[in-house]
Amino acid sequence: MNARVALVTGAASGIGLATAKQFLADGHLVVMVDRSSDIERIAHDLGGNATPQIADVGRADDVRATMKEVEARFGRCDILVNNAGIHPKKDGGKWKIEEIPLEQWNDVLAINLTSSFLFCQLALPLMRKQGWGRIVNISSRGGRTVSPVASAHYAATKAGMIGFTRILALEGAPHRITANCVAPGPIETAMTAGSSPEVRAAFAKSVPLGRYGEPRDIAATVAFLASDAAAFITGAVFDVNGGTYMP
Repeated sequence: MNARVALVTGAASGIGLATAKQFLADGHLVVMVDRSSDIERIAHDLGGNATPQIADVGRADDVRATMKEVEARFGRCDILVNNAGIHPKKDGGKWKIEEIPLEQWNDVLAINLTSSFLFCQLALPLMRKQGWGRIVNISSRGGRTVSPVASAHYAATKAGMIGFTRILALEGAPHRITANCVAPGPIETAMTAGSSPEVRAAFAKSVPLGRYGEPRDIAATVAFLASDAAAFITGAVFDVNGGTYMP
């Protein structure tokens, strides 16, 4: 398989970092996007096929600058993984609807959902030009069903990601561009670490497989959906959650 150019947002840690590592192992060129300056050191340590890009995906100008840099450097974007996301906690737990500040609501929407829309807007022409593309959007169990740990703004963005992906899949299909969602359950990441020990312990007990997942569990699914083996899969949602949600 020829090397493909993959762009992964939120790539400095957790699911994003695990996905970038998997793509590198698969022989791809990986653009690792994150607002943390640590991304430069991380990409350097991973080797020459990893390219760091510092960007705040909640800012439209940063998204545009990132895609302009990708096009200038590589001339293509074969795989796009919209993974960057935030889930603010209040005292280690969820925010109730009446407590959420409007500014926080807007920040969550900008990073979790609007950034995906903007990256897709700019990646689609590149994929359409070459007649091939893979887009994988990271949703959540909290976007699939009610969750005791998901705040309203987080759940809204993750449910919105699923609806957005279905339209994306329909519009991309004539050009051999697929779009799918992965909806993780509880995964050992910095985001879930923000929950209180009590919340984490209670949630872990609810997992039929008896544990939190690892970022590599999600990365493996993302890599499959980005591969030629998944050529006939589009508009789908893959629930990778240890059995906590079985539709």
